Amino acid sequence: MQRSLNSKAILSFLLLFLLYHLAEYWILFQNNALGFLGCQFLFFIAAFFLGQWYNGKGLGSWGLLLNARKYFFPGLAGGISLYGITFLIALQLGIEKITYVPDLTTMLKGSLPFAFGVFFSSFSEDVFTRGLIYMHLRDKISPHLLMLFSATVYLLNHIYRLNDGPDTLIYIFLLGIVLYIPLLFTKNLWLTGFIHWSGNTFFFVTHQLVKTESENAFLSGNYLFVICLIIFIPIEWVLLKRFFPKRDRLSAE
Repeated sequence: MQRSLNSKAILSFLLLFLLYHLAEYWILFQNNALGFLGCQFLFFIAAFFLGQWYNGKGLGSWGLLLNARKYFFPGLAGGISLYGITFLIALQLGIEKITYVPDLTTMLKGSLPFAFGVFFSSFSEDVFTRGLIYMHLRDKISPHLLMLFSATVYLLNHIYRLNDGPDTLIYIFLLGIVLYIPLLFTKNLWLTGFIHWSGNTFFFVTHQLVKTESENAFLSGNYLFVICLIIFIPIEWVLLKRFFPKRDRLSAE
């Protein structure tokens, strides 16, 4: 039985990995939004049927349980706080400087399509780099080791950024930890996914729509983000432990 579940989990991971990166190929190399959305649609259809095959729970097999609404605003606050505080510090230290701010109409026209698309890519990445790994291995590996393993998978999933230098690799790994911790406390992916999605959207708005340039500073933006992530991790842990006591975590399973 256990060997069968292991095989199902591995095959599910490989297929979802393939569909995720097929969607990434369409948007990154072909600039084809329809191809991207089509592959994302196939991803979640596949995730549902693979979950049914794995243990009969559909998307719930990978952490997308019911009751998503209660996690939306906490996730929004978490993602915007993490990226927003880092951005404000960068501006105050002169690491970045704003050179252009578009009007509100331009901002909305640019941000809404991105927010729509990145919602699917954020959650799909969370499904196979965190949800699947957690749901399959949570009774086999210690929570802290599993967190490190998931963060490593998340890092390696960024296959186009593995040559971007140590600052990029470090912050992606630490971000993997930040995004895993809510899953550990809530036993589902919604809070993680909303943090991931809102953070990606906020970064796009402040670095693509709002134009910035890097200053000649003693600290790069990536290393500043690393420092902020290191500070954010224990704060996140304490807050989640406070708002999701053990009895609530057990009831979420």
